[in-house]
Amino acid sequence: MFHRSLHTIYSISIHHFSTSSSPTQPHFMVNYLTTTLNLSKPDAIFVTSKIHHLKSPKNPQSVINFLTTYNLSTPQIISLILTHPHILLRNVDKTLKPKFNVLSELGFSVQDLVTVITRDPNLLLRSLDTAIVPTINLLMKVLGSKEKIVKAVLRSHWPFYGKSFRTNVELLKRYGVCNKDIERLILRNPRLVTQSPVRLEEKLVEVEQEFGISPGSSMFSYGLSAFCSMNKLNLRRKFEVFKGFGWCEADVLAVVKSQPLCLTHSEERLRRGLSFFMGELGYTSEWLSSRGSLLMYSLEKRVKPRYRVYVVLKEKGLMARELHTLMCYSEADFVKNVVQRHREELPDHLYDSLIKRSSIVVVLELHDLVRTFECWAGL
Repeated sequence: MFHRSLHTIYSISIHHFSTSSSPTQPHFMVNYLTTTLNLSKPDAIFVTSKIHHLKSPKNPQSVINFLTTYNLSTPQIISLILTHPHILLRNVDKTLKPKFNVLSELGFSVQDLVTVITRDPNLLLRSLDTAIVPTINLLMKVLGSKEKIVKAVLRSHWPFYGKSFRTNVELLKRYGVCNKDIERLILRNPRLVTQSPVRLEEKLVEVEQEFGISPGSSMFSYGLSAFCSMNKLNLRRKFEVFKGFGWCEADVLAVVKSQPLCLTHSEERLRRGLSFFMGELGYTSEWLSSRGSLLMYSLEKRVKPRYRVYVVLKEKGLMARELHTLMCYSEADFVKNVVQRHREELPDHLYDSLIKRSSIVVVLELHDLVRTFECWAGL
């Protein structure tokens, strides 16, 4: 489809080029682009149609040379100019180099810059003074460190798009969302902060008024993430899953308030979780509604293995804790404080499977812990 449009532009543009130069000679930029970057003739004509007023290839060559110094490959440069031909008109010293310098000073590596630029060529067309720098300053106020800004930008192209980001940050503050939660949203769900401010405000009202999660609650940012990830139809279907197990509206709202992210699971996963906790274990909707975190755990990898341990130890009078307490332990704590402590009472096959799994999970948890610490410490 893209190349068909190029050929259409070629057909429309050929008259222009035949009148602006000799009928037998194409615009000099067509020859330049096909020779320098090995563009196809239709692609070269398309790019030239956007910058046809150029008198020489001097500026395009300067731009290409500059991009090459930052390790952009020829295919990457071609992709840039096909989607944004006007990049070839930018002054390297006055517009491009200052932008790269600002990003480099923030801590972006050369490879980071390649990633950012190829993913969002619009950045090269944005104003440094009125778009990029003000957004960086706002990010610094919210995130507090250059390192976190780099991480946030690498997660999405969003920060430098229009005014949505800045408007939404102010909107969140106006609704009473604390800086810590705004930081969490930016780092974990950046697209949420760049959606339409109108849509974001609708979700803010929905989370607070319809579901009773106040902006001051530790669950508010999670609720906002959950509700922004689905439309009303999907939300209603997930509510119906709970009601299919006999839940009343009040209990559904209560579980959403206790752990809104449970709604991000598929309908089938919710059914399997409810079937196990209510059908097999006999828990009531009223009891589960205040322990929504139980629905977040994997049945096969966490819930059922721990339940088997719980049953064995409970039957021997060695388990005073409630089952839901065991579910909340980290893998390392569960193995240390429960599995290894009661090694002799557990069947060998159960003990071995838990130890084997924990050796994998603990490594993953340590990795997540390191990442969390780095994010918190700004490393």
